[in-house]
Order: sequence, then structure tokens, then C-alpha cells
Amino acid sequence: MARPSLPLGAHGKIARTQLPDGRWRASCRIRDMDGVTRKVYRETPAGQRDRTGAVAERYLLEALLERGLPQDGEISAATKVEVLWTEYRKQLVDGDRSPATMEDYDRLASRICAGIGQQSIREASTQQLDRFLREMADRHGVPTARKTRGILSGMFKIAVRYGALTTNPVREVSDLASRRTARKRSKSMDAAALAQLLHDVRHSTAPCPVVLSDWQKKKGLRTTSKPGQIPTVAQYCDGADLADVITMFAATGCRISELLGIRWKDLDLEARSVTISGKVIRVRRAGIIRESTTKSAAGMRTLPLPGFAVEMLDARERRADMVFPSAVDTYRDPDTVSRQWRQVRAALGLEWVTTHTFRKTVATLIDEEGLSARVAADHLGHAQVSMTTDVYFGRGRTHSVVADALDAVVGGSNRYVSGTSEHPQTKKDPR
Repeated sequence: MARPSLPLGAHGKIARTQLPDGRWRASCRIRDMDGVTRKVYRETPAGQRDRTGAVAERYLLEALLERGLPQDGEISAATKVEVLWTEYRKQLVDGDRSPATMEDYDRLASRICAGIGQQSIREASTQQLDRFLREMADRHGVPTARKTRGILSGMFKIAVRYGALTTNPVREVSDLASRRTARKRSKSMDAAALAQLLHDVRHSTAPCPVVLSDWQKKKGLRTTSKPGQIPTVAQYCDGADLADVITMFAATGCRISELLGIRWKDLDLEARSVTISGKVIRVRRAGIIRESTTKSAAGMRTLPLPGFAVEMLDARERRADMVFPSAVDTYRDPDTVSRQWRQVRAALGLEWVTTHTFRKTVATLIDEEGLSARVAADHLGHAQVSMTTDVYFGRGRTHSVVADALDAVVGGSNRYVSGTSEHPQTKKDPR
């Protein structure tokens, strides 16, 4: 029976032979990428001490590694992980990923290259990747580690596609979700709380002092506002042009980047609708820009506007192309709006209400009105209906309608006599 051929790029057993001059020769056979098996050898360089032939073998291994390196941009098992990232990044760019996404990927990829970038693809086993991701979770948090796992999975898909590996090692990495604490229930405002909030941002006389960030608190910074200089919630929202923004959040359930990207030409007040056709983001070295894309294709949508939103928009001054511009009529920074809202929500005792809570509130109100989950998903711009039902519908509420339904079924059937424990079958005939 013929001896089976070596796999492409693989070599056989290395043999060491001592030469007459005392140096060593290390040799083996290797099957090159053209399918031909050749004999390769390396000798101890003159002047180097080599008592056992280990030096000669080391030079041979280096030659074998170089021999197996990819040519003309090819990917092989000997390719470094950092080279694999470069190839993956080219595909991301060709896929027209947004600048913000690429900036986030580049940031995480720098950590990948620093941690395992010099390993070859064949060395990056599931065990190695699992250890690396767990260290990422410990140092930078589980969400960051999960994003990194997604990038690694995409990278090693390329390695499988190019034949450098037979299976994706990231696929068998342990579930990082098991390391997290229990997921918090989705929390949203009810109709009464939402109506009260919309009233408060325009009329509340509660003081609205500056709220320091955690970083500012660690630095020992303090607010300099005197008691008489602290504005009320209504005054602050008016000065920061925040009341109309909050009203639009409640009216649409848009993402903050989408809402700040609305232009006057996207509105049709007669038809009472708004077209979501882009988003405002911050990009390194470019500042605040508007992209003509949303988070996904499902985000490009036209939304109906309730009457209170139409009245608000009809009364707004049209001083710029954007509906909600900055103080100098440029694109408004989502981070600035979030910071302003943190100050207001703290003053109103609603620290748990983020700008994203409005999306969950709108989704929950749609659900409570008896509309389908698909309607909610289309309104919010979700590609998957399961995302809407699993994450955005408010949970943990008390539903009195359940008791009413049970009362109608059980109480209305006259199976039990009110005020007694007497069962209908045990009642005596009144005759």
C-alpha cells in the first residue's frame, strides 16, 4: 500500500546529521503548495556553536515557515492573525460599513493584534481564543468581549474560506453570556408617566442643577452654580432646546442619531409623517456628520406623526436644514443631547429614563393597544421582530385585564355563590 502524501504545506520528520567539519545538517521533506514533495535542509552557519544540531534545526524550521507563507496576498495556516485582520478589514470596507462602525472595529482590532496578532492562524486554537476573550471580558467588560468575538468570528471565516483551517475555532468558544449577571427586565414608562414628563419639560419649576459625570466626581470637581443661578427644569429645557426633542422622542420612538438627523424636507406635516433617511454620528477626525444610512436597512422608514408632534413642529422656527440643529445651526451632537437629558432626568427623579427608554415606551404602548409585534418592529426600524418582543416590550407590569378576564369567565359562570363557599352542586333546591 502506497504511503499517503503529506498535506499541502506540511513537512515530514526532521533528521539531524553531523558533518565531517563538526557542524550539523537538519533536513526533511515538505510538500509545497504546488503539490510536489521536495527535500529541504539547512546547516549550522560557520562560526556558530551547535553541539546537538538544534541550531541547524531552528534554521530549517524558519525556512519551512517562510516557504509556507502565502504569496500574492494568499492566506495560509502560517499567516499571522494581524494579517488576517487586514484582509477582513478590506472586506468590511468593500461592504460599505459606516465610518462609525469601522472606527469601533479598528479600536477592538488593535486589542486583538496586541494580544494574539503575532500568532499564526494554526496557533490560534479555540483554547487560545477562549482565554483571550475571557481576559477581555475581565478587563473591558462582557459587551466589549462579545463584540471582539464577533470580529474574530468574521476573521476566521476567511481563514476557513481560504482553506487555512477546516473549522472556525471561534465557533466553539464558551458562551460569554453565562458570565454576565441576570439580564435586567426591559423598563418603560406608562402612558400617564409619559404625559407627565412631556408636561414637566415645559412647565416644571423643579431646580435643574448641573450633574457631574463619574469622571468629574473622581477628579473632585464641583459645580459652581449659586442657588439663585440654578434654572428650573422648564427654563433649562427651553434654553437647551430640549423640550421639542423630548416631544419628538415620545412621538416617534426614534434612535437619538436618527432623530437628530431629521431634516425639514423629511417632514410632510400635511400628511402628518416623517421619513427617517439618515443619522447623525461623530467620526474621528471628521467631527459630527450626517450619514444617508441607518443602523440597518429596516431603519429606512416613514413614520406617522401624532397630532401633538405636528403642532410642535409647525410652531418651530426653521432656521437651518436640520429640524433640531445645534446652537450655531450645525449638526447636533448626540452626546451633548444625552448629557443635557441626564441633567433633566436627575432633576425630575427619573434617573432610569434614558433616551432609549422612549423607544421601549413607544414599543410597549403599541403592544398595549393590541397592535402586532410586526407593527412595532416596522415602526422602530427593527430587522427582526424577535428583537422587538424580547428586548423592547416592557415586562413586569401588573395587568388588571387578566383578573377582569378571569372574573368574567369564573364569576360570570355562577359556579360559586358570592359571599359563601357553597359550590353550585351542593346548593339546595329553593322549592
